[in-house]
Amino acid sequence: MVTKQPRWAPDPETYAARKATTDDTYREVADRDAQLRDTGIWWTEVDTARILPSDTDRAWRRFRASLPELVWNAATLEGNSFTLPEVRSLLDGITVGGHRAADELQVLALNEAYGALRDMIGYGRFHIDKSTSDRLNRIVALHETPDAGRFRGEGTLRRNGSELLRARFATLRERLAETDDPRLRALIYFCSAARTRFYAGGNERTALLMMTGILISNGFDAISIPGARRLELDHALDTVVTTDDATELMSFLIDCAASAD
Repeated sequence: MVTKQPRWAPDPETYAARKATTDDTYREVADRDAQLRDTGIWWTEVDTARILPSDTDRAWRRFRASLPELVWNAATLEGNSFTLPEVRSLLDGITVGGHRAADELQVLALNEAYGALRDMIGYGRFHIDKSTSDRLNRIVALHETPDAGRFRGEGTLRRNGSELLRARFATLRERLAETDDPRLRALIYFCSAARTRFYAGGNERTALLMMTGILISNGFDAISIPGARRLELDHALDTVVTTDDATELMSFLIDCAASAD
């Protein structure tokens, strides 16, 4: 006959460790729920320290000097066929042949939007608010949708969904106001706006412009996503859309910033 061994209760240290693990799990779930409620996305910890600080004047000068590259990269991510030299020529007022009219208009619209952002930052008028976002979207999506500059449901096809989008934008702003790290603030904005898709067109470009404004206003260089990394971006965006998990996209943006230094 086999004598059963008594089942002893775990020692206090083991119990404390299990309890801490359980508490951590509950905390993670609560944090994720709060992130989703406020922004429509969730994320785990990312290394924002890889986005190195600059000073505002230096970031401002580098931003102005790199405008053609920023325009070109943003256009390339949309499948635009213009090369960087051709973008430079077009922005200098030289006609470039062999491209679709839509591609040319897209490059010019991006240049105008970055110029508007430059002026907003330069005059201290950049704000994380709907009017700023609407103005930038109105420029980048002017030739793509009649509802440029208006949230989905606010334009030609009015729907109740616009109220939900305005509410989401309001809770996003509140979350950002409580986020001390401006780098994380910029990442949250981009990922949330790209996931929510406030507009009928130009969502990623508008989110990129807003993220740039947040960074430069706080003494960090703009994050330029190389056109060569378009597939990586698409994969990260797909992950956000299908799972609401923005960790991969945030890490990707951080890597783009770190690689440029």
